[in-house]
Amino acid sequence: MSLKSKEITALLAVLALTGAGSVSAETPVYTLKGITVTANRQAERLQDVPANVQVVTENDIQKRNVQNTAQAVAMVTGVSASQSVEGTVNLRGYSSKNILVLVDGQPMNTAWNGDVDWNMIPVENIRKIEVVSGGQSALYGGRAVGGVINIMTKTQKQDGLHGSATVSYGSNATVNQNYNVGFKKDKFDFGAFYGSMNTHGWKDYDVSVSKSGKEKGYDSDAEGNAIIGNRGSKKVLNESFGFNMGYSFNDSQKLTYKYTHSIYDWKYEDPISYIEGDYRWTGNIGENKKSYSPSSFLGAQGWRAYNLHSLTYNDKDNGIHAHFGLTDYYKDGYTSPVNVDPKKNFDGSGHKTSYPSKSWDFDFNKRWKLGEHTLLAGVSYGQDKFSEEYYDSVADWKSWNSRVTPTYVKIKGKNEVGGDQSLGGKDKTYAIYIQDKWQFSPKWTAYIGGRYDHYKKYDGFAQYLGGVRHEFNSDSYSKFSPKISLDYAFNDNTNAYLSYGRSFNPPILYQVYRYSYRYGTYYRQNPDLDPETTDTWELGLKKKFGTKTDVHADVFYAKTKDYIGDPVKIATPEGAPAGTYKMYENQGDAKTHGFEISLNQHHSDAWSSYINYTWQTGKVEGEKNYDIPRHLLHLGTTYSKNPWTVNLDGMFISDRTEAGEESGHFKARDAYFLMNLSTNYQFNKNFGLQFAVNNLFDREYYDEDISNNHYYIGDGRTYTLTARYSF
Repeated sequence: MSLKSKEITALLAVLALTGAGSVSAETPVYTLKGITVTANRQAERLQDVPANVQVVTENDIQKRNVQNTAQAVAMVTGVSASQSVEGTVNLRGYSSKNILVLVDGQPMNTAWNGDVDWNMIPVENIRKIEVVSGGQSALYGGRAVGGVINIMTKTQKQDGLHGSATVSYGSNATVNQNYNVGFKKDKFDFGAFYGSMNTHGWKDYDVSVSKSGKEKGYDSDAEGNAIIGNRGSKKVLNESFGFNMGYSFNDSQKLTYKYTHSIYDWKYEDPISYIEGDYRWTGNIGENKKSYSPSSFLGAQGWRAYNLHSLTYNDKDNGIHAHFGLTDYYKDGYTSPVNVDPKKNFDGSGHKTSYPSKSWDFDFNKRWKLGEHTLLAGVSYGQDKFSEEYYDSVADWKSWNSRVTPTYVKIKGKNEVGGDQSLGGKDKTYAIYIQDKWQFSPKWTAYIGGRYDHYKKYDGFAQYLGGVRHEFNSDSYSKFSPKISLDYAFNDNTNAYLSYGRSFNPPILYQVYRYSYRYGTYYRQNPDLDPETTDTWELGLKKKFGTKTDVHADVFYAKTKDYIGDPVKIATPEGAPAGTYKMYENQGDAKTHGFEISLNQHHSDAWSSYINYTWQTGKVEGEKNYDIPRHLLHLGTTYSKNPWTVNLDGMFISDRTEAGEESGHFKARDAYFLMNLSTNYQFNKNFGLQFAVNNLFDREYYDEDISNNHYYIGDGRTYTLTARYSF
């Protein structure tokens, strides 16, 4: 049987399992049962919320072979997740820059470029994840254009001392360790955790290519360029630790503080050159004699570290919530090689780029119950800042703390070029928001509200060492983001909803104030960049068929004005050195639309299955947006009967290769279908083992992390053995 035939057979088998059955004691990950606090900032039944809200629990994470937080949300309707070690997430066509990601109320999108490093959120310390799809800016502000992912970490709930230990080993010499301990006595609770991941050999690498076109004897990438080597295997080290403490003044009022420290370091090892002979690492290739050097075959080395502080006060009886948080990426950047020696393990000098950032966040809201109205009102404040240092010459490109040789500005024409550089900028937002939940009849409920934001970008600057300090324009905007939703409850098991909302999304500091040079292209600042505004409409239906089946379907449409996409090519500035110049610009209108449908089925006390499908498409100024996969399919089945639990999960993502590029080659974004299998055996209530196989059919494919424009080759079949102990 061919590989394709095996995949089709497995797909049909899982679809068949979604067919019929009776009640199950197991609750699937994506059931509409349960409570959400994220969608409307108050506790409500998932069934009654006028939005697509899905919940992933701690128990769901443990049942599957989940290695990072991105994988924990990877099967949610409308989500596509990169299969690289970074594991970036895309929701309804939006990347992390347009998805608000919260951990215990604190935004995790970096102040520098708005991205989220999912590996730095310890997955074994997660209690619950709520994913709210669609525009949520009326309550949450600018980043919540595509939706909100709210990650809640563990706190001690029971008196006494409790803890857990999880250790796993898998392919690519991947070792995961996670330890949790918690203590509670009367009104005081305390918890601490440590987690680490160390992996070596991940097939997540860029390939070095010539720019002279396809050459005889070499494979080519999707653009037809000759592949002359690769960066080798990727090694990643991730460590996190932290603690939380809480004090309950009474059954209603509690104050909680949480702290997390996390590091994420990565590098490539053992580069490979496909060129034979004396010119293996240095020479020219092709008719145009494009030069290459040892540094052409090497990947950069990266370092990232942050401290997260979160202080929360809740008063359930009086409907009061207050949160203050700080996310401090005090180390963030990379080094790249310049003059290295292949005979000496590629040691040598290089460049260094460092871009630390900080984000502060404060939010206060209160609820009032006034007859048929539940009124929520709040205020918030947020501030971001980043600073970037570029060093043209460091003695040892493999060391973050290597000695720096100062390189001063050069004058070419009327322009300053080259040399060490520093730049930075800030922004801040003041906001007030209000929402009225009005049940104006036994079946009809309306949610009417909005948010007023005052946003300012300021203190932008750039300066070469020894050059003139250039200060950029400050600007401010005030926008109102309305939201109205209607929910109609046919009965306790059937709800239909219609919603409209507007999102106000300021440009990220990276787009406004950053200047950089990479591979012959200059990326210039645009301090005049305007915010995006997005109007989102959604129509949905939630239906339960007895206790066996849950169905959720919705249709969505979003239109963005002043859309900011990838940087666009601009004319070479007067007197500037030759090269390609690009800049982030407001490119006009962008549109996305699609529909989603999900089905959860209980077959018996032991069997349950799910399947969800998303069709979506998008355009920018009338041109197709290839970053948005047209088809997404997630499906799976679970068998659970003590002591065994078996999960089979599948994911399909359609082709996103751009016109004129060839699928099946590096730099393509192929369609692929992956199956993952995990088996769990629980020896007793304290100890269990899990064996998991990812990419069961050993599918090979090419893809890209959209958030950082990083191409990779999908990893083949991998195995993981995990032991869990709790007390």
